[in-house]
Amino acid sequence: MFKTLLFINLKWLLVSMFSGGAKNVKKKSPAKKKITAVLIAFLAIYVIAYLMVAVCLLFSSFSSAFGKTELEWFYFALIGLTVFLFTFMGSVFSTQSIIFNAKDNELLLSMPIPTFYILSSRVILLFILDLFYALVLAIPAIGLYFYQYGFSLKMLAVYILCILLTVVFSAAVTSFFGWLIALISSKMRKGTLFQTLFSILFLAAYMLVFANLQNYITLIVSNGTQIADAFRKYLPVFRFFGTAVSGSEILSLAALAVCALIPFALSCLLISKSFIKITTSKKADKKKKYVEKELSVSSAKVALLRKEISRFFSLPMYILNCGTGIIFMLFFSAFILFKGNDMLYAFSYSASMDFESAVPVILCIVFGFCAGMCNSSAVSISLEGSKINVIRSMPIKSDDFFFAKYVSNLIIGSPALMLSVFLSSVGLKIAFADSVSVAVASFAFFALSNFINLFCNTALPRFAWSSEIVVIKQGISVLAAMLTNLATCAILFSPYFIMAERISASIYLWAVSGISLIVCIIFIRYFKTGGKTRFENMNI
Repeated sequence: MFKTLLFINLKWLLVSMFSGGAKNVKKKSPAKKKITAVLIAFLAIYVIAYLMVAVCLLFSSFSSAFGKTELEWFYFALIGLTVFLFTFMGSVFSTQSIIFNAKDNELLLSMPIPTFYILSSRVILLFILDLFYALVLAIPAIGLYFYQYGFSLKMLAVYILCILLTVVFSAAVTSFFGWLIALISSKMRKGTLFQTLFSILFLAAYMLVFANLQNYITLIVSNGTQIADAFRKYLPVFRFFGTAVSGSEILSLAALAVCALIPFALSCLLISKSFIKITTSKKADKKKKYVEKELSVSSAKVALLRKEISRFFSLPMYILNCGTGIIFMLFFSAFILFKGNDMLYAFSYSASMDFESAVPVILCIVFGFCAGMCNSSAVSISLEGSKINVIRSMPIKSDDFFFAKYVSNLIIGSPALMLSVFLSSVGLKIAFADSVSVAVASFAFFALSNFINLFCNTALPRFAWSSEIVVIKQGISVLAAMLTNLATCAILFSPYFIMAERISASIYLWAVSGISLIVCIIFIRYFKTGGKTRFENMNI
């Protein structure tokens, strides 16, 4: 039974990422299947390669400073800490959804299946996800070291064991935090509000660290001895990691195993004791006094739109993953408002071109990048899940269905976009005419990127999922939409820097706005014809 559960969970993970769309659509030919597989493989290789290059750039300073010195263990300790933080950030919110909020929990509990089997299969799935995150960091970090100082089979073997133990330790910590969040949410009437606030604070802390990453790297390199001493005293887990790999010390490896396995066992025991209570708890609703009033009726279009906006703000991971662009826009514009003059002076001094005249286009590029991450429409169709059959059985037009998906994302992102343009214009003292062109071009591109998001989710819907978190974080439509938006942003705005001496930024942005709106009209035509066919064939 345990093997069956584990197999189903792993299959569900793959299906939710790469299949499960419309069943009634005509089957693809072998040639089209091969092209689709090649494109998906290309996207996956591109993203993984980009992350690995970024990791090499991150650890190059540490490797040069600490490699083959008495602080060599500190380099590997930093790898262990980074792997832990990366896996923790990648799965701390997934834990609650995978373990406690899976939609088949009650069904499995109603069957003669031991609770231990259900929990174990979910925890192993979480471990596999954490291991994937860890390998993205661990492979380039050790590869960089071997490239600079030579290969060692013994060191590699110990390193692999340490990475596995670090993932176990991370799974223990994330399981505990997931249990804590689920427990608090089950006791609160507004549990989703707590999760949302916690998610936003977590993201704000991440952005703060990322914004000062270069300063932290410089601080670590210049004060390596002092920080290494702090690791010895206050972070023994990662000290064991470093000394085990650098010196192949068996005692350090054994100590790391103890530090990883005992917390993991305790966290599993803690979850098992309260799993049934949390997953089956029903929060009491506040009783409302009935007040007689006239019944208000709205159209199907308005009802669907309200449903989309309500769902966005009721799922913390939906906000965290598909509303990241909003936070980035506000963060960037607030920074410009207070540091705009200093930034303008620094770039004008170092740039070979007339940087000040190009500022409006650069702002549109930044806001275009952020707009690509405000992408609830890239996953909103997939989130219908098994309810897509119910929606199709109702007297709902495809136009109303796509309208709600599209406009909800515009309503969610547009206020932040316009506010960001205003704050940036004030901070950089941009002329009114240029500010208007930036606002129009940014909104036009946001409208276009929203159509791209909706198109990708229409073409690649994933209705077979057990938890919303998987389809939100790992749906192939989200990845395809983000990469397409980045490419579109580059195609539309980068030509300006070639013709900057012959055309003003304001005129160029008006031209980009016109092109974006023309493409939007083409998309509208598609959703009225081809989109209607796709909607009629959507099925779980």
